[in-house]
Amino acid sequence: MSIRLCTVLILAVLFHACSITPPNEVIDGILEVPENRLNPDSRTLKLAYKVLKAKKTDSLKAPILLLAGGPGAPTLFMEEYWKNHLFRNDRDIVLMDQRGTGASEANCIDMGKAILDIARQDLKPKDELSALDSIFNQCKEAVNQKGVDLAGYTSQENAADFEDLRKDLGYEQWNLYGTSYGTRLGLTIMRDFPNSVRSSIFVGIFAPEYQLSGETIIDFEKSLFEVLRRCEQSEKCNNRYPNLKNRLLNILEKLKSEPLRLDYDSKPFALNRRDALLILHQSLYSRYSIAYIPEIIEAMENGELEPIKNTLQRIEFIYNLVNWPMNNSVMAYEELPFIDSLKIINAQRKSELGFDITTFEGFNSLSNWHPFRAPVLENQPVISEIPTLMASGSLDPVTPISNSIEALKYLKNGYGVVFPDESHDMANPCFLQISEDFLNNPFSKPDLGCSKIRQPIEWNLPKPSQ
Repeated sequence: MSIRLCTVLILAVLFHACSITPPNEVIDGILEVPENRLNPDSRTLKLAYKVLKAKKTDSLKAPILLLAGGPGAPTLFMEEYWKNHLFRNDRDIVLMDQRGTGASEANCIDMGKAILDIARQDLKPKDELSALDSIFNQCKEAVNQKGVDLAGYTSQENAADFEDLRKDLGYEQWNLYGTSYGTRLGLTIMRDFPNSVRSSIFVGIFAPEYQLSGETIIDFEKSLFEVLRRCEQSEKCNNRYPNLKNRLLNILEKLKSEPLRLDYDSKPFALNRRDALLILHQSLYSRYSIAYIPEIIEAMENGELEPIKNTLQRIEFIYNLVNWPMNNSVMAYEELPFIDSLKIINAQRKSELGFDITTFEGFNSLSNWHPFRAPVLENQPVISEIPTLMASGSLDPVTPISNSIEALKYLKNGYGVVFPDESHDMANPCFLQISEDFLNNPFSKPDLGCSKIRQPIEWNLPKPSQ
């Protein structure tokens, strides 16, 4: 089952950069772009965007462009979060659902539900792969009937969409703010349209040269075992959840032949070993969900269903949020050509968890999605002098610190900051302050002192059930 990681069009409102807008104005619009700029007969896509105008109406500061992750995650759903964000006080905030996501002509919007329905069953790996193939093939037939050109769903086309948006809105330059896949998209914008970018802030670095799929096993286990080690080092956590790693390995072995059966959302759910690994992986993305991992392991051990159901709700939300055709298109084009199969095989052999990455990632469905593969350019580091701040969490299970270290080698004015107690998702006052200082003075090294102040995980420690 893959771990990679509202479709009603918003009504267009005509907008010109010279318009006078009242305070707190939110401007809706539609940007029309070619589906495939290499095809002169390409269809036209309508991409939905919003501009949250700066609260300080006379501010001349360059706006911030938000770049969502995934690939395939929408952006407009984050409007409420950014409406009262500190950055909006004196800068416009620009959001646009990327092509094929959210309100920007998304395809096969029920794929997440179909994938979760497969996870509900206790299928053998080959049967699970076959089920995934079936639903992706149905989706592919549907998009082909619509005349969708899957060759157009790439980071390069995505980046060109945002350049068209910048021109349409009349901004001379803007600041990029990207997370996860949004960092890869942001680096692509920096590469292809360097004169359009004033500065960039990236969280959870997924640079073009990083082979996400090839490192999945290593990054997952490193993060998970570090979390278990930290619980062991915490007197309270260790007293409540002793010998956690061995208990986890035992329950994973048991789930191979004896899935934990529960009722989730009024339907049966057979939680097998692969589902358990998915739950643990998703729980590693945030320091707040990490706090519940010991409880989740004990819940799987004792058949306590409530903690497991709570985690499944989060996974269901993510699976329904991501647009899987867009995800597949980008991953097949930009990741598959550069996968090191030998590296994956060696990682599997060394894995203490012992899972099959081919099943876990759904590589078979991915490779059959379309035949288009990226040139070597999409596997090379981005060389740039644009001021760039890269933030990483030590507990990140998918984009480790090493990604940032490598990418920064090619960024003359790049700065890296590491938060030892954060993960892939990051929101803390220290990072906010560093980011604000950087935005105001991007060519000056920001003060990173607060990032060194430890913020240990606040473990969730309920009393043992009787």
